Amino acid sequence: MAQRTASGPPLDPAAELGALHAENRHLKESVAAMRDALEALANEKEAAVQHALAASQGEIANLQAAVAAMRDSLELLRADKDREIQQALASGAGENRGLKDAVQAMRERMELAVADEREQASRERRRYEDELRQLRATVSALRDELERRSGGRP
Repeated sequence: MAQRTASGPPLDPAAELGALHAENRHLKESVAAMRDALEALANEKEAAVQHALAASQGEIANLQAAVAAMRDSLELLRADKDREIQQALASGAGENRGLKDAVQAMRERMELAVADEREQASRERRRYEDELRQLRATVSALRDELERRSGGRP
């Protein structure tokens, strides 16, 4: 589920994941920086450390809760994207099967049409050859008749 940025267009899931990773890394770096600051203050003022530690404990818990919430959100996003990908694959497979079936049906119709065309051409050829034989027989008979009437003269 793509979210919109403050400027408008939806973020790509990979870009959104990258942004969340960067934010997570930033939070971890912030926590590390706070810990370093607390250790420096511990050397200078022990009383201030106790107060700062109590305050930071609450903030750490909040950050951990935020990180856990972001992790859960990321897992939900990943599951949604996986589901969408599986649906797209299933849809594509169904469409692919439909197209293959259509191509096969067209191929069969084409083969039938070619076979019909060949059969028709064969019938035409036989009809032509029969007509040619009849014409030759007629020409031969007429020639014989002409020779017989003319007394053998050409």
